[in-house]
Amino acid sequence: MAPQPSPWSVLRFDCLRLSWDVLTALVSQLAEWENVAMRAAADIRWEPLTILFALASAWWVKWPLFAAVGACGDLQCRRRVPFVGLTALGAAAAAGLVVSLLKGISDRARPPIADPALHAIGVVPDSTSFPSGHSATAFATAIVVGAAYPRLRLPLLGLAALVALSRVYLGMHYWSDVLAGSLLGVAIGLAAVWLVRRVRSTAVPAPCADEAV
Repeated sequence: MAPQPSPWSVLRFDCLRLSWDVLTALVSQLAEWENVAMRAAADIRWEPLTILFALASAWWVKWPLFAAVGACGDLQCRRRVPFVGLTALGAAAAAGLVVSLLKGISDRARPPIADPALHAIGVVPDSTSFPSGHSATAFATAIVVGAAYPRLRLPLLGLAALVALSRVYLGMHYWSDVLAGSLLGVAIGLAAVWLVRRVRSTAVPAPCADEAV
């Protein structure tokens, strides 16, 4: 006669199955809420706002603009090596690499592909949706440059948030894609600042007295 499973084993299996069912139901519900939110975002489109978000979503804004601000600060401080600009560039590269890896794992279709009723503004990229690369690189570089030049911290973070919101408004990403990308970018930016401080044994270069960036 085959051994019978103990009551504790049966109870543990039932709990695991219940947890999985609850998690599946929660994910399905969140996906439905996101679809509703995406349709709501499409309904409030307004031409001046569309122009603003299209500019914020441009390739040269998502990280090159932030790195350029850091490099201009380096130039203003007369540094021989554009230290802040290069650190921002490294953070953007790290964020892009992690995003590429996660996109390969998640394989999530972009909103207009998953739901043909959702119309995107602009060309939909071939890459998968989760997480948002624009959000990740924008926040990663904003954190680095903002750490070097505190007076620019809030404007840079505000611009990064505008970049992230533009991806939802234009129909390129779900809200969760943008949230995950933003949190990832913040984490990578903070890690870059921490690493630089450890290597140099000093803080990231402070703003110059005559800062004009």
